[in-house]
Amino acid sequence: MLNFLIILDIKNYMRLSIVSALDESNRNQEDVIKKFTSLCEFLKPLNYKGIELSLLEPEKINAKRIEEIQDSYEMEIPALGTGNTFIRFGCSLGHISETIRKKAIERIEKYIEFATKVKSKVIIGLIRGRYDFESNQKKEKMNIKSSLKECCRLAENYNVELLFEPINRFEIDSYNTISESIELIEEIGYENLKLLIDTYHTYLEEDPGFIWDYLEEITHYVSHLHLADCTRRAPGTGHFDFRTFLNIFKRSGYNGFASLETIMKPSFEEVAQESSEYLRSVL
Repeated sequence: MLNFLIILDIKNYMRLSIVSALDESNRNQEDVIKKFTSLCEFLKPLNYKGIELSLLEPEKINAKRIEEIQDSYEMEIPALGTGNTFIRFGCSLGHISETIRKKAIERIEKYIEFATKVKSKVIIGLIRGRYDFESNQKKEKMNIKSSLKECCRLAENYNVELLFEPINRFEIDSYNTISESIELIEEIGYENLKLLIDTYHTYLEEDPGFIWDYLEEITHYVSHLHLADCTRRAPGTGHFDFRTFLNIFKRSGYNGFASLETIMKPSFEEVAQESSEYLRSVL
């Protein structure tokens, strides 16, 4: 019996979640609730413990009803994606315009308010923005630091954790690597600012001969993981070494979420099911 319990604990140390949108800007409240309920119903039997929500306007969602549903299914919302705020609204923490930076901080506060109600974390990724011809990377980084400090202060007031995500150079102009992002986290100096590592961005930006040893050293900074293969499709469809990656975190005692953030083809349902089976086979 003891051996069985040990094996069970090893298999369940890392909680699996998956990214999904609720399309709250284009749906009425009842449709949003139905969408979230159907996600819980589908994912629960597949051993998912959480649903990471990619949102645009969280203030339009009835957080109390979402909380009731997630509790009834024993599902968590480990993180809130904010990237659509930059893609759709143009909000950017690093923008040369102070007005746009303030708008981005205001939008982050809406995510923080929602996060405190559903016990979630808030991701700082694409909302950092891209610099334009009137700016440069040095100015952008200074603006990001200033804006991020304000976001951390707001999040601290709500007891919410922020997740800083290194993103590859083809999508964003600053803080592309894990080491750069850790330097920023240390410089900002807020306890509620942690690191999110995404396997797809890791594959594109990190030295393959160095990254595994480096990850062993910095796991204590990490509070959330994103999983996608080198093709940005489901884990196991490319050649990223998920076994090595995940076992580094297992050995470190990581007990947070690993969240699928992939191109959902051939379908969300197939990706969810096949990824759950694959990831459990490599642990």
